[in-house]
Amino acid sequence: MKRVALVAAVVTAPFLAIAQEPNTPTDFDYFELWNRCAPTSLVVEGLSSEADEIGITRERIETLARSRLRSARIYRDGWSDTYLYIRVNVRLTYYGLEVEYRKFVFDHLAGEKTDGQGFATTWERGGVGVHGRDAGFVLQNVSEHIDEFIDEYLRVNAEAC
Repeated sequence: MKRVALVAAVVTAPFLAIAQEPNTPTDFDYFELWNRCAPTSLVVEGLSSEADEIGITRERIETLARSRLRSARIYRDGWSDTYLYIRVNVRLTYYGLEVEYRKFVFDHLAGEKTDGQGFATTWERGGVGVHGRDAGFVLQNVSEHIDEFIDEYLRVNAEAC
């Protein structure tokens, strides 16, 4: 019986070590979100007339996002090397949502032929759903995605914040 317990302990110990450090950023986390805790800009894509019909406007989304980013102290007005991009696509009875973090990058391979610079999406979340003509439901989903971004951003940039 003691051997079974010892074997079980030896087999599960590495997994316990992994489970105890879920907040430790990985190399991929750094690729996606590391920014020395520098503030980020915001871009909200224009919306369809169908969005306006149910009360979802670009201004409402911008206000919601700016407020959340400011409260986390990671918002920058104007241009920056990073930005949070939000697109809400409302059609008939459904909607699509994308929240992306984009970084200004240099591509060494493309740089051989061009200046090799531009923005690339490094983190994204999104989804689709039925809105039921309820703007609050859609905006709540936008808010939850922004909160997820902020939570992940602050976790990865904790040592710099």
